[in-house]
Amino acid sequence: MRGTFYLVLTGFFLSTVGIWVKLIGPDVSPFLLTICRVIFAAVMILLLVVFSRSIKTRETLGIKKKDLLIFLAAGFFGVTIGFGLYMKAFSFVPVANAVALVYVYPIATAFLSWVFLREKITQWEVVALFLILIGVWSIYAPEINLASNAFGNLLAVAAGIGYSVFIVFMRYFEAKGMPYWKVTFWPLLIGGLILFLFLPLEPLAFSPSGLVPLFILGIALSSFFGYILYAKGLKTVRAHDAVIIASMTEPLSAIALAFLLLGEALPQHVLLGAALIIVANVLAGFEHRKKRLHKIKAKKDQSDFGWVW
Repeated sequence: MRGTFYLVLTGFFLSTVGIWVKLIGPDVSPFLLTICRVIFAAVMILLLVVFSRSIKTRETLGIKKKDLLIFLAAGFFGVTIGFGLYMKAFSFVPVANAVALVYVYPIATAFLSWVFLREKITQWEVVALFLILIGVWSIYAPEINLASNAFGNLLAVAAGIGYSVFIVFMRYFEAKGMPYWKVTFWPLLIGGLILFLFLPLEPLAFSPSGLVPLFILGIALSSFFGYILYAKGLKTVRAHDAVIIASMTEPLSAIALAFLLLGEALPQHVLLGAALIIVANVLAGFEHRKKRLHKIKAKKDQSDFGWVW
């Protein structure tokens, strides 16, 4: 029960990222804001590992040269593309749009795993795929003539697809038996550093006036606490169940907070699309759970940690 509570809190903390971004507005450019978010979270994780008595720093964070290229690719797709475009999407569309559309990543991961890892796609994952396609079209189609919204929606979908490529790399890390903090710390740090190369692609803005520094801190702390609570939840809840809980909590919390705190409207087509995508994620989550349980039973492999935003 306590593990489930931690996972619900994980979804809640991560759901606040879009709220902080909206509160900051144009005062800080999205890519720079993403860099602040991931570098701060990486530094906090490093301090946690270094000063923790129960974690061995070298074994937890050390990486081999042969794995460096994999971590570079994971950081690029997961953080530079996934996080970067996700944060930029908030500049063009409401929170509900961005959060709902980025959750195409679980079913996109299933498709990519079928292509590259030869993992089977179940009939329910096919159903989930069609639900996501209908959900994405429900959100995108009514706004296709609104240039700003259409572009922001595409950014959110692209972020989800980039993130799904990252999840495929995560499967590799998991198979190698790497610890959770290693595969959290290095992609955050590497992806954040790569994002510096993308700063010239957008107008640079950084006006740390008023409450902006506190809002930036809010983004960083929300990410850090999200990862901490997720790790604590994994101590009593299996990762395939943890992902299901988080994938329901985060979008629902984000949509509710945007409505209550920002006064964002919730058009029917967005609510319908978000509902279809959430249901599809739950279906995909349960199918992934079945696969993981079968693999654990067959190989007696308990290493599994999933991933959250």
